[in-house]
Amino acid sequence: MTDEDPASPVLSVGVPSPSERLSRDRLLALFALSPAAQFVCDAAGQILLLNAAAADLLEVRAEDLAGRGLETLQPPPGAGLCMLVGGNPDLYTGGRRFLPYRRGNGGHVTLDSTIAVLNHQGERLFVVSLRAADLLSSLADGWTEAEERLGSVAQNLPGIILQRVLQTDGVIYYPFFSSGTLDILGYAPEEMRITQDGCLDCIHWADRSDYLARLHESARTLTGYTEEWRAISRSGDVRWLSATLKPERLPNGDVIWDAVLIDVSDRMRAEHRLQMIMDHAADGIITMDAEGRIESVNAAVERVFGWSADELLGKDVVFLTPDGSALANTGEGGIVHDYLKTGESAMLGHGPVELQGQRKDGHVFPMELSLSEVLTEGKRLFIAIVRDITARKETEARLHESEQRLLNIADNIQGIVFQREVSAEGHISFSYISEGCREILGVLPEEIRSDGELFTDLMDLSDRSGFIDAMRRSAETMEPMEADIKLVNRRNEERWLRSWSRPRKGANGSLIWDGVALDVTDRKRAEEELTFLAYYDPLTGLGNRSLFMERFGRARSFATQIDAWVVVLSLGVDRFSIVNATLGHSMGDKVLLAVAHRIQETIEVGDLLCRASGDRFLLMLTGMTSASDIEQAIRTIQARFLEPLTVEDEEFDLTVSVGAAVFPRDGESAEALIMHSETAMQQAKKGNGPSSFLIFTEEMGAKAQQTLTMQHRLRRALENEEFVSYFQPQIETRSGRIVGMEALVRWISPEHGLIPPGAFIDVAEEFGLIDTMCEQVLRDACRWNKRWQDLGLAHVPVAVNISGRQFHNSRQLLTMVDTVLRDFDMPPQYLELELTESSAMSDPENAINVVRLLTERGISCAIDDFGTGYSSLSVLKRFPIGKLKIDRSFVNEVTTDPGDAAIVCAMIAMANALDLKVVAEGVETQDQLNFLHGVGCDQIQGFLMSRPLPGEAMEAMFQTRPPMPMPV
Repeated sequence: MTDEDPASPVLSVGVPSPSERLSRDRLLALFALSPAAQFVCDAAGQILLLNAAAADLLEVRAEDLAGRGLETLQPPPGAGLCMLVGGNPDLYTGGRRFLPYRRGNGGHVTLDSTIAVLNHQGERLFVVSLRAADLLSSLADGWTEAEERLGSVAQNLPGIILQRVLQTDGVIYYPFFSSGTLDILGYAPEEMRITQDGCLDCIHWADRSDYLARLHESARTLTGYTEEWRAISRSGDVRWLSATLKPERLPNGDVIWDAVLIDVSDRMRAEHRLQMIMDHAADGIITMDAEGRIESVNAAVERVFGWSADELLGKDVVFLTPDGSALANTGEGGIVHDYLKTGESAMLGHGPVELQGQRKDGHVFPMELSLSEVLTEGKRLFIAIVRDITARKETEARLHESEQRLLNIADNIQGIVFQREVSAEGHISFSYISEGCREILGVLPEEIRSDGELFTDLMDLSDRSGFIDAMRRSAETMEPMEADIKLVNRRNEERWLRSWSRPRKGANGSLIWDGVALDVTDRKRAEEELTFLAYYDPLTGLGNRSLFMERFGRARSFATQIDAWVVVLSLGVDRFSIVNATLGHSMGDKVLLAVAHRIQETIEVGDLLCRASGDRFLLMLTGMTSASDIEQAIRTIQARFLEPLTVEDEEFDLTVSVGAAVFPRDGESAEALIMHSETAMQQAKKGNGPSSFLIFTEEMGAKAQQTLTMQHRLRRALENEEFVSYFQPQIETRSGRIVGMEALVRWISPEHGLIPPGAFIDVAEEFGLIDTMCEQVLRDACRWNKRWQDLGLAHVPVAVNISGRQFHNSRQLLTMVDTVLRDFDMPPQYLELELTESSAMSDPENAINVVRLLTERGISCAIDDFGTGYSSLSVLKRFPIGKLKIDRSFVNEVTTDPGDAAIVCAMIAMANALDLKVVAEGVETQDQLNFLHGVGCDQIQGFLMSRPLPGEAMEAMFQTRPPMPMPV
């Protein structure tokens, strides 16, 4: 070696003396001729010297490597010696290492490597001694054989094939990465970097400790495991990678893993979305096996019952109910038990039932339960949807919400790695298929290899032709092939696979696909469940509003082509609320099912019936061209309800009211047509009563717009507290004195002045504004009455009307009344609440309970508009009321109509028998007063005594008006 040799300056600094030069030359000669294979590199990874023995061992020329980097000797991903540069070289020096090297012929060899550090004049050099052992030679032969067998598969698989080695001294290196690193992570195999502790540099920092911990545990126990971790790609994207690994201990004590990393980013995102949906579902979702053991719950179940998921898993579902509940899966009468025994259930397919649930703290509460059964791989699985209906029980006004069923997607996805070949003659064979086919397909790998058609034979007939067509297109375009495959395996289990493969040309005109098939059965089932919940009503099995909207687009396109109409019908079950109020929501759901079936019987093929909400249905009719067609279809539906419905031996005389809207005349969109048809139905009910129908007109739209305008004005008036009380005195017929007064609502509008109740009460009730309005009137009435008491003008009760909605929401009503009395410091005996007869009898048990709670507070109660409803005398006598108010419709002609006179006398006699006071409303003439006085009516109220007065005028009446003269 001469002074000009590029490697020479590494061994000397400055101008050497003749003796130093001779010493250096001898050293170089000894290094070059040494029988031990050695090379020298510097701290930057540059190869400085490589002797003849090393060149022969690596099958390279020394002069070709001089000045080259270490990556020239290292196979992908550049682990091993490359860690000397930029890593921690102390991990690699001072002992033997088995490291991979690249030979000059392109092959690879693993050599026994000893690394020493040489500090020469302040510069750090590394001397690497190489030795080939028998064990390493056999490993090299094995590498070559594996490379020949699987090399093409590795480089063409959509995933990343890697080999990972943990040496006995704790050093981790990666002898091999397939080219999949470039496709998935954007890094070529040789660019894959290793951290000092043996992690891949691309692994997300938050996942590294778990990655290393599980690796070392697997090496310690020699047990396989599945790892999933996030990787940061070259572009900065986060990718989820998954692999199932099994360790193997080498004769030298090292542990090696071979793995296929699959990009599961899409699955993880899908799982995350589905889990978020399930976790944020309002209803509790429980899955349980055929023995009633809980397999999974969502977050809503934890909130409802107070138990954590870990505490519930594996428990019998009866654990969530009090002793003796019908939900028990053992013992006669249990829902699950009876179904397993007889195959029949009162629940499955018949909507939800009401049961008692029990929380962790022992509290028992009412809940609603829906139960369905699915078959999963031959296994019976029950899905229970639970809902805490405490609030609905209290209000009896909540609507049913759509229940959701979700399935948990398995964390680990098993896969099949394969090499499929199609010969020039079209014969299919598999030159390689992994062991995953045992679990997924139920067949042995050798069976598939000996009969390539077996795989397609297992496919569902509907998917087989599509799979062959996709393979043909891939062969023609040489583009990757992706296919969803449905099959039934040898164990008669239905499975879904998603297959990815990449084609390449083989020998003799054949084509070879290298690929992987993943089991996506759980995901498919979850998608089917989500699709059902998104488009179908769980109670009736009919489509829901979303399905109606989607199908309308198709119907509209077809109708446009044939110049026909699409008719949208809104159907409402008349007086259905009575069924719920008297027989409960469980029976109501069963009646709704019967109604849906009866409507379904009347429609033609191609028409669509959906459940909109509650007792509302939507029907889409196609192919109609005239109003007579629409009327005929509606009359056919209504005629079916002339015969009573029979549900559980109970007969129900129900009718339906219908509104119709027509495309394209009444609107272009489904939303517009549904809105217009509902408007027509409401107009039909209001104008013509039950079992009526109307077809939408522009006048209806204008009226509906007026109603909406009134609603907006009412909301603004409530915000501005524009509603006040007018007072009409109640006169005792015996003394003529004012013994009470009724507070009547009046609207003082800044724009329109005094507005009478008839102009806005119906709208307020329709849009749920009546509660707030009643509260404002109650506060104003109590404010005035307390003022008159403080002034010493009057100590009489003021009567305030309470809406039916308020009476059904007893907790809110009682809270409001307590708050108002406390705010004005008014004694409760000076407040009287009036409930209409129809509201009281719609749910008599609830009404009796509310009246009892009010009277216990010292507040008196009265039945208003008595005689206009359908009171049961056996029920009426149970009401703890103090007063009946005879409706003005009987008083109007009491002196001219003997029938009205007889009715009034009967009412008064009945009230006296029940020890109730009687007030006659609408007294306007002296003759009426004379009659009522004569038959013993206790109190009168009407224009004869006084019109309703504002608070100031009523105050003046208290100050100046003497008792009213009464007939003798």
